[in-house]
Amino acid sequence: MQELKNQLTEDFKQLTQPGTLLSKLARFILLLQPFLAFPVFLSVLLQTPPIWLSWLIALIPWPLRLLLTRHLTRRTPFDIPILVSILGMLLGFFLSPDRQLGLQVFQTYLACILFYYGLVNNYSTKKWYWIFTAVFFCLVLIFLSIWSFAGETGKHVVFNSWVFQLVSRLQLSLGTSVHANVLGGAFAVVIPGLVGITLSTQRTGIRWTAGILAVIFAAILVLSASSGGWIAAIVGVFIVFLFHRTKIFLYAFLAIAAVIGATFTLWHNASWVGTVFPASSIQGRLDIWQATISALKNQPITGLGLGGWWDNVTLSGYITPGGAHNAYLQFYSDTGIIGAVALAIAVAIGVRLLWRILHSDRDNRYYGIALGITAGIVAGGIHAIVDNNLNILIQTENEQIYFAIPLLWLFIACLYVSYQLLEGQDKTKSTIE
Repeated sequence: MQELKNQLTEDFKQLTQPGTLLSKLARFILLLQPFLAFPVFLSVLLQTPPIWLSWLIALIPWPLRLLLTRHLTRRTPFDIPILVSILGMLLGFFLSPDRQLGLQVFQTYLACILFYYGLVNNYSTKKWYWIFTAVFFCLVLIFLSIWSFAGETGKHVVFNSWVFQLVSRLQLSLGTSVHANVLGGAFAVVIPGLVGITLSTQRTGIRWTAGILAVIFAAILVLSASSGGWIAAIVGVFIVFLFHRTKIFLYAFLAIAAVIGATFTLWHNASWVGTVFPASSIQGRLDIWQATISALKNQPITGLGLGGWWDNVTLSGYITPGGAHNAYLQFYSDTGIIGAVALAIAVAIGVRLLWRILHSDRDNRYYGIALGITAGIVAGGIHAIVDNNLNILIQTENEQIYFAIPLLWLFIACLYVSYQLLEGQDKTKSTIE
């Protein structure tokens, strides 16, 4: 049996020698590895293509990489928390009172992991690959923005009503809508990363592109009227300014303070302030968190099961559709103590990476990029306190769909890649593994 395996491996290597057509095709498939996980999301959200076909597409690169490199994937610092979190997801699935919801989020969570490893496996690829990835996700964010403004769940205030009217003319009907807080959370993560690239890159074209995108996305964030997104994005950008150049931070802080001070009367009297920062929303979240904690007291070890929050947590006689409005409570509810341990390990590893990044050479061209990505993750962590940005449930005309969001996985992968480039380490081994 072993001889047959060795012979097949040797034959495959002969067929995939550099320069052959089969070799080029195999390496092209490996470059596409992260994007091949996205059909799984389409199967869950749109019921097409068939889920078995999506998984076949998503898994093709793995045996191919094993045959070419004798390794399934590159090792990363986050391997252990990822493995532990999968165990928590498995437990949550078996305990789920709604297997359909549980299966949806479990499959999309695994797809997020495949996406993460697909990116880190290609970390040494040329810059055009990462530019393509950035363009792909910019298009996703633009689509998400249009989807949000086309729905009825957004915050309509005096300065963004024209956007809803403009997008409504497109007559989009996707059967559901994206809440403004989802949009706010996405841009709160992305904007600090773009600011970091703008401040650090030495390529004029990339600097201008990142700066323009940062301004455009900041404008969309403002128009979303997502208070949580505003706060998280500001904190993330300030982190970039503070640790990149202290003077820039001071100038930015003074400029914002001056603008707020000069327009204080306008802010105080404007009716939209109460809509963007509603006191009732804060109280509502406190009630939801308390109800969630009360439900978890009955199952503190195992949690409520994947999607079990909606069957176990009741608020004022009805089940609120938005979930726990706290990504950490929601994740604990889904995966129990195992998921909490995985999250704690991941945070500890992230802090360790941040410490090393902050103590790196600030004149290194990758410093600002790594710092911006880290600040984006911090901003996402802040936004996670008031909303779900790891997993999200949406209500269509016919059913509920519960799925994992890959955005933070993108930034964690980019954090690993930028750290490797920042440290100038060997392409096959990391000192923090």
